[in-house]
Amino acid sequence: MIRKIKRPQALGFGRHPTYELATDRFGTWLFSPKGTIYRGQVGSEITECEVGQGTAEAGRPVIHLIPEGEWWVAHWCELFIAVDVCVPSELTDGEWRFTDLELDVLAIPDGRVEVHDEDEFEGACEAGLITPEEASSARAAAVDVEACLRNRNEPFGRVGWSRLEDAVNLGLPPIRELTHIPTA
Repeated sequence: MIRKIKRPQALGFGRHPTYELATDRFGTWLFSPKGTIYRGQVGSEITECEVGQGTAEAGRPVIHLIPEGEWWVAHWCELFIAVDVCVPSELTDGEWRFTDLELDVLAIPDGRVEVHDEDEFEGACEAGLITPEEASSARAAAVDVEACLRNRNEPFGRVGWSRLEDAVNLGLPPIRELTHIPTA
């Protein structure tokens, strides 16, 4: 299970179940098969869609990497890589939790690598939702991840894509319940 927390905590979060596939030198690899449910909450409003759905009609399979002690979490979704800059993730009661620091680094199919949501990051810093120490670490993480994506440094070269392909080939069913935490 992955929980992405938005500050202030009462503002919102998103949760989705995953299969834990492996741990290696890059971190812990989790998988959400196509059709896996995603539940988001902002205040008292709850919405559901499928993991990797975005604006598409249906979700997509997604492999997630939770690196130990790093200020980011990465997601490979068919044609792109999305990296959330965040406070280092923690495993609590079988759930990987990370606090989003607004900056996102994307590797787009046409070869571009872009940092997104800098305005939201600045707004959160000005509102005191991100401390100066966190802001410094977040900026450094965004610069490092952007360079790794541009240079295709592993795991952003072939490793993540290979992990996604291997996970899809397992034929695991989508997870439709948030209370169930399966193992592959």
